[in-house]
Amino acid sequence: MASEKLVKDFMCPLDRCYHVKEDDTVQEALRLMDKARKEVGPLCLFVVGEGSSEKEIIKGFVTPRELVFGLATRFLKGAEKSGPIFWEGQFEAECRDGINKRVGEIMSPIRAYVRDTEMLMEAVFLLNKYEQDFLPAINKAEVVVGTIHLDEILKEISRIVLK
Repeated sequence: MASEKLVKDFMCPLDRCYHVKEDDTVQEALRLMDKARKEVGPLCLFVVGEGSSEKEIIKGFVTPRELVFGLATRFLKGAEKSGPIFWEGQFEAECRDGINKRVGEIMSPIRAYVRDTEMLMEAVFLLNKYEQDFLPAINKAEVVVGTIHLDEILKEISRIVLK
């Protein structure tokens, strides 16, 4: 009988995760995302800021999705009302206009955590429930110790099925 897989066996430890401050600019997040793309696998930046006790806490995350759609927020809101209207140079203009936004304006808040001692199937359930590609993993003391990403789960599925 196969032993059950745990989140901690597949998560990326926190010390290998990149983070950006909520008051940093989107331009800084783009620089960090570019660096992360070259050095690690799945792309996700934790967003940190001060909590109620003035201690730095993880408040959200930024993935390529938040960066792309965060830069085009003004256009996307206008397109919802009147339909899309495109013009030459629009993409570049939207990018240049958006880089000075604060990361806190485009980040997605963390909606769920998974314990590092939970079975991998719990992570699959939560990723599906919250329609996310990654989840922060916490330990017994409820401290974030890493992240579990859909790609890591897919690698394990491939290993099991394609061996």
